[in-house]
Amino acid sequence: MDQLDYEYVEPMADSVVQSLRSIGYSLETALADVIDNSITAKANKIDITFHWNKEQAFIKVVDNGIGMSEPELVNAMRIGSRNPLEVRHEKDLGRFGMGLKTASFSQCKRLSVLSKKDNQQNFRCWDLDLIQEKNQWALLKHPIHLTTQLFLENSLENEASGTVVLWEVLDRVLPTESYTSKSYNAFLRKIDQVEQYLCLVFHRFMVGQRAIKISINDVLLTPWDPFLVAENATQELPVEQFTDGEQLITIHPYVLPHQSKLTEEIYNKSAGFRGWNDMQGFYIYRNKRLLVAGSWLGLFPKEEPYKLARVMIDITSNADFKWQIDIKKSKARPPENLIEPLKKIAYGVREKSYRIFYHRGVLINKSLRAEKMTYLWEQVLRRGIVFHRINRKHPLIQYLLEEGKPYNAMLQTYLSMLEEAAPSNQIILSASNVNQDVENFEEENYVAPEHDTVKALIADIVYALEISGMSKSEIIDYLKSTQPFKRFPQLISSINLRGEREHANL
Repeated sequence: MDQLDYEYVEPMADSVVQSLRSIGYSLETALADVIDNSITAKANKIDITFHWNKEQAFIKVVDNGIGMSEPELVNAMRIGSRNPLEVRHEKDLGRFGMGLKTASFSQCKRLSVLSKKDNQQNFRCWDLDLIQEKNQWALLKHPIHLTTQLFLENSLENEASGTVVLWEVLDRVLPTESYTSKSYNAFLRKIDQVEQYLCLVFHRFMVGQRAIKISINDVLLTPWDPFLVAENATQELPVEQFTDGEQLITIHPYVLPHQSKLTEEIYNKSAGFRGWNDMQGFYIYRNKRLLVAGSWLGLFPKEEPYKLARVMIDITSNADFKWQIDIKKSKARPPENLIEPLKKIAYGVREKSYRIFYHRGVLINKSLRAEKMTYLWEQVLRRGIVFHRINRKHPLIQYLLEEGKPYNAMLQTYLSMLEEAAPSNQIILSASNVNQDVENFEEENYVAPEHDTVKALIADIVYALEISGMSKSEIIDYLKSTQPFKRFPQLISSINLRGEREHANL
């Protein structure tokens, strides 16, 4: 074999770092990646500190895990510290050997790690300004900044072992050009977002006999269970298992209770940080750690009647490549052989959500709508299908039925014919937004009637409502809340009742 002719070409340190900073972490996903390392290190207590002090603000994560020796720490600080092709321990939450570094670089310019093992404390630090200056992978062995030493001091004093991750120079978290009350409030909002995210992503680690305690600024986090297992009205559908060719995949569908079955507090909390409608879908977990929260994986759109459907999917750490898990552990795509089984399961749980949503919701929505305005159409459920029926209690319909008693049967027949001929697209639209009346779907296709036509219609309706006993203010309120008349406020404000017209003609 001919001798190979090659040379070593090391990547430019500064260029690589700047690229790594732009992978796309948010603050909450970055911190979740750091917590993954703590859980893999068998920590059962993880304390996160957010400290506001303008340019000296910092974020610190302290755990009581097994800690790292000096060689272990140096390797952990290495970019790509582990081969992603290696078979991992079943409880390992890492994969690429990049999480600690890429997550940290995405938020700050100085990453310091202090780890305690065998009663020995070990320190290393990546300072991006130093890397830029040297254009070399210059890993600091000792703190060179007084703030770093101060912020790390006594962090592990009460722990037999553990690790501290310290972020300083938070240029991607805080605006460096100004430190005002506005930026402080933005900092507080970010803390709230982190709390909501961590309570969901790690909720399965925060319960049970071996529960992990995670706190933010000394406040213990409460797990957020997206499946409301503790609620009696939650339906747990049968668990199904499949393989992706090698690894076992477990799928557990849930149908959440209708709003009427929950307290206001639980209902509001169950909406999560994105709202009820957006939290429907599959929840993909890797070793109990949530990767994807609420997604139909492109198989179905998110629609209102299916917001009670949530499906838990459990995969193992060795399924990463088949599920295309990204480096941020925030995206996943199922293997092709699982698409049809997932569709079938989703159809079933969505159908149950649909039935609960309409069976429990239609009458409630009708009563709520009746308090606000009068509609020409109302929604009813007939053999599981939403059907639009003309509202017989509409004042104009009641007047016609009362005044035309000899022809009531013919009028009822005509109304039924209109109902049967209702456009099917309106019925489909109603399935995606039951809280809107059919007449409210005019935003794209509605054609406003002619001004004179509306004026004549208003005159006829005013006459009918007037002789039915409604006052002028009641008639005006009715017109202002009814399509298409509410589009013509000037016509409504200028109406005259019969008595007023007769008086004006005198």
